Amino acid sequence: MAAKAIEMAVNEGHLIKEDGILLNPNTIKLVKEIEEVNRQHLIDNALVTGNQKLFMQLTTQREEIK
Repeated sequence: MAAKAIEMAVNEGHLIKEDGILLNPNTIKLVKEIEEVNRQHLIDNALVTGNQKLFMQLTTQREEIK
């Protein structure tokens, strides 16, 4: 019975099953937001320190993700 309820929740998008782990979509969204804040911080540091190589890696990486 519980397995069917979980399957329905996954099918309706209330839960996401990733590598056998059930996750709330809001958790995934929060993790992505944290990753983006961290990336922006690294970009800011690269600009302040003049690290052009790191800046290019971080900005190019973002373009590939889009």
